[in-house]
Amino acid sequence: MKINKKYFFPLLILSFLFGNFIFGAFFSSAQNNNEKDNLPTITGSFSKDSLKVGKHIPFKVVFVHNYDKEVIFADSTYNFEPFEWVKTNAFPTQTDSKGIATDSAIYWLRTFELDTTQTLKLPVFVLDQKTGDTLKYFTEVSTKQTEFVLSKSALQNMLQKDSITFYQNTTFLEIPRFTNYPLYGLIVVVLLAGVILFFVFFGESIRRGYRLKRLQSQHEKFIQEYANQLKRIENPEATDHTLGMWKAYIEKLKNEPFTTYTSSEISRLTKNESLGQNLKVIDRAIYGGQIDNNTELALQNLKNYAINIFEKRLAELRVTSEDDLNKKAKKQNSSVEKQVEKRNRKLNQEENV
Repeated sequence: MKINKKYFFPLLILSFLFGNFIFGAFFSSAQNNNEKDNLPTITGSFSKDSLKVGKHIPFKVVFVHNYDKEVIFADSTYNFEPFEWVKTNAFPTQTDSKGIATDSAIYWLRTFELDTTQTLKLPVFVLDQKTGDTLKYFTEVSTKQTEFVLSKSALQNMLQKDSITFYQNTTFLEIPRFTNYPLYGLIVVVLLAGVILFFVFFGESIRRGYRLKRLQSQHEKFIQEYANQLKRIENPEATDHTLGMWKAYIEKLKNEPFTTYTSSEISRLTKNESLGQNLKVIDRAIYGGQIDNNTELALQNLKNYAINIFEKRLAELRVTSEDDLNKKAKKQNSSVEKQVEKRNRKLNQEENV
């Protein structure tokens, strides 16, 4: 078969181009397969030439792998000895058209060790979804020289316990005192306002409770002393003393001058005939010396009368305010004063006659 010279050169050029295409595709596929066979790869390195004690230094980790792998970098819980973890900067995954993914992170670390040379290697964890196993890939050991602000020997001497010198300063330093007068003034004002408000709302109840307590205490004292006195009424003087005790107590209860009244005046002012009869029996015992069972009975009746007056007074205090009691007491005193004045006028007229 003969080829026309007219088509020979075009066919030769097409054959050459087609061969190059087939060879390039084959070579690229082989190269990709070769790259994927070499995955994953991991590298780690310090980003600075040297370490400084206490200063932050970055350590970069790059992990290249197939895109379908789940990769986990070490976190703050990992042991970075001889370094201390400060923070981590993680970067998003970069995936190219060939399906090769690149993950990277920068660890910021610091060290306080005094070793001249310090090394570090970090892992990357890959989770196998088929088997559930976790594979570890470590960076190569990275080594760095340590720089010291002071010389190593000077630092070691400073850190030795025996070389530390303590200086004692016992000079007295007087600290000026500051008095916060506005704060103290505010506290005083608040306390005063609280006390005033307390007495405005609860003052009457407190005063009433105090009066009730005092009245009950006086009554108990009177009952005790009166009972002891009743055991010693064998003579007119003891009977007169018991009657005087009774008058003094009734005077406190009724706020009237009972100690200045005679028995007949008490009977007339109280309008109590039974009380008048008992007082007459006691007068006969005092002035006539007729002390018998009737005398003791009359004194017992006086005590019962005092108890009745006490109970009425107690009921008044429980339901009546202090102002009402004062008004009532003034009114009673005015009425008693008029009666006393009338009695004195009558006595004067009798003396003149």
